[in-house]
Amino acid sequence: MQFVGEGVIGVDAETGKELWHYTGVTGASNLCTPVVRGDHVYIPCGYYTGSALLKLEPTGDGGVRARQVYFVDIRKLRTESGGAVLVGDYLYQSHIGTGSPQCVELLTGKMRWPRQRSPGSGSAAVVYAEGHVYFRYANGVVLLVAATPEKYQVKGQFKAPGGGDCWAHPAISNGRLYLRSHDAIYCYDLKKR
Repeated sequence: MQFVGEGVIGVDAETGKELWHYTGVTGASNLCTPVVRGDHVYIPCGYYTGSALLKLEPTGDGGVRARQVYFVDIRKLRTESGGAVLVGDYLYQSHIGTGSPQCVELLTGKMRWPRQRSPGSGSAAVVYAEGHVYFRYANGVVLLVAATPEKYQVKGQFKAPGGGDCWAHPAISNGRLYLRSHDAIYCYDLKKR
């Protein structure tokens, strides 16, 4: 499964044969990785259109059809290069226009958090670990937010070193947070002491 210039496609890994396609989120820059759970595919997109949830269904001829479950316009749900993470039944991503962290119910598209102004700006890449979502904004602000749909709750924040916009996704491994800047990688120990 991959974003391409004309939308999202699913191909057979062994033969390369296209199994299905969806063109409801076309645009010049389709950068995010689709999020898959079972036969559902969430497509986070913010360039020109919006985000969508698809359900993959078998067709009578042995093929696959991608049926749109919902579509949310970019004014409400807009992530550009930061993507989304799925934790349980909820997606976490950031709205680039406002910098607002967002929590979205996967199967319905319902927003769970009211729109909040973030101290970060620009696109925010997200990663999940141990009950929290880390939002790393293009301007270097890193937010630690509780991964709970009940309420938006910032648990901490800091500004990473390095200047200028940076869109590299954070990584977490063995209790350490890794942030890449233009010419350096920073490592933060997340373990409680």
